[in-house]
Amino acid sequence: MITSGTQTVGTAAVAIDGIAASPHHMRVRNNDTTKTLFLGGPNLTAANGLPVGKLETIDFDMPAGEQLFMLSEGNSHSVSWLRIVQ
Repeated sequence: MITSGTQTVGTAAVAIDGIAASPHHMRVRNNDTTKTLFLGGPNLTAANGLPVGKLETIDFDMPAGEQLFMLSEGNSHSVSWLRIVQ
């Protein structure tokens, strides 16, 4: 099953989509041309997050029951994602 979406994120950590019950592949794209996106777990901060540069895409193989969180260095930051459940 493939699901996708676009979310707007700010400086507070928010979940990307939801939790998949099965292992899945996540692709996340930073749609912004001026801000860095940060990815990580539920305790995500800009200091401990994985930075995703402007207009970059990153892929993850995720275990069942796990979820990615994101935050930005600014507000109104557009992020696209694609989930492929294996």
